[in-house]
Amino acid sequence: MKFQDQLLIKSESPINEDYGCRPEDRDIETYINYGIINLDKPKGPTSHEVVTWVRKILGVQKTGHGGTLDPKVTGILPCAINKSTKAVSYLLNSKKEYVCVIFFHSPVSKKQMGSLFYLFTEKLFQKLPLKSFFGKK
Repeated sequence: MKFQDQLLIKSESPINEDYGCRPEDRDIETYINYGIINLDKPKGPTSHEVVTWVRKILGVQKTGHGGTLDPKVTGILPCAINKSTKAVSYLLNSKKEYVCVIFFHSPVSKKQMGSLFYLFTEKLFQKLPLKSFFGKK
């Protein structure tokens, strides 16, 4: 069975009203109280600053983020709103996949690239720097 056919079957299956409704039937209040925004964070602000802005813009009580992006990094920052903040710990502890765009300053052979990419195919453990330069120029 093709993936598209599976989607069609899922969308036509009956909804048990005890567990919610179809996304197109939800009102804006439901989205605001139970929503998670996948926000493309720009360079500059911290993850904490971004969720603070989301809280102020939407006028909600609580916001949280599912992971921390360094201020110098851009990327998707899941921002939980109100009741969905309870799911943040699940997001933090779940597996993640990172995508990277690399620009080389000089030509690189396929063999060199293959050996470089091989380094990133196993489990990686991020080591914290011995000295942080955050905020210093």
